[in-house]
Amino acid sequence: MASGQSWTAPESFAQTSAGYDLRPLSTGEVLDRTFQLYRSRFALFASLAALPAAISFVSGAIQVLTMQGERVVGKLHVPVTIHPWATYTTRFLTFIVYYALYGITQAATTWAVAEIYLGKAAALRSAWKAAIAHWLRYVLVTLRQYWSVCWLPGIAFGAMFTLILINAKHPSLALSIGSGVIALLAIATLVYAVYAAIRVSLAVPASVIESLGPNAAVRRSIALLVERKGRILVAGLLVFAMSTIVGIALSPLLFLTMRAQGMERYVLQMGTLAGSFFSRLLIGPVLAIALCLFYFDERVRHEGFDIEFLMQRTGGPDPNSVVEESTSPEPA
Repeated sequence: MASGQSWTAPESFAQTSAGYDLRPLSTGEVLDRTFQLYRSRFALFASLAALPAAISFVSGAIQVLTMQGERVVGKLHVPVTIHPWATYTTRFLTFIVYYALYGITQAATTWAVAEIYLGKAAALRSAWKAAIAHWLRYVLVTLRQYWSVCWLPGIAFGAMFTLILINAKHPSLALSIGSGVIALLAIATLVYAVYAAIRVSLAVPASVIESLGPNAAVRRSIALLVERKGRILVAGLLVFAMSTIVGIALSPLLFLTMRAQGMERYVLQMGTLAGSFFSRLLIGPVLAIALCLFYFDERVRHEGFDIEFLMQRTGGPDPNSVVEESTSPEPA
């Protein structure tokens, strides 16, 4: 292996000049290695996350400065939209650009993690260059992930909306079936969305490392995550908890914003946007790094990925060809 460590080495994230040791890791070891990688290359990974975060910040600033007014409710100054169509259009375009860049950023992060694993110098420019070379593929992979997660919840929400309409027009009829069915649909939809998101979570790493298209990358993710879906959930909950803590820290600004007016309100709103920007900048890379490491770990467990990956990237012979040569009969 790259680091010369055995499969039973006690070090959870040993690193040498040849890269990190590739071996089966526990959930805790993967998360430890995630944060070690992030700390050791903080500037690189934070810079990769900066572009999507900046897009969100700029969009929010435009809406605050040009599309919002305020309405006084008691002593509170509640922000209101004064140009609804412009606001909705801006939000829609921001959504598309943000999540397109998210896929490209995750691809660049995956490339950087792979380089670091081999002990190579992963630079920001090289990571972006590698991701932009196949940017459309990574955008389509991301969209394919969203489709896998959202198609059934979309149908369920349509059914719930229909039941709500029935409840409004025929209260006596819907009262006996509407509330219970809507509650069950909401719970089932949430459970399915989480389950589907976990199953396709390794699609971008699979696309980057194996040069797979959208459908093939999603199928590859599903095939790799037959057994250990729970630890993907643990990583997602960890990132969610980190985001929640930041949200709680920023909540006083939101309260102060509703009590402020004029220039003070704009300053507080921009401060809230700046806090959200740094939150995405700091927390965003964590899940992308963790998913890449989980992808590596699943392939190490199932396919001997450590040997195959290191031999291919260091210019060694293809392991498959070595096996074929060793099993072919000797000439008479």
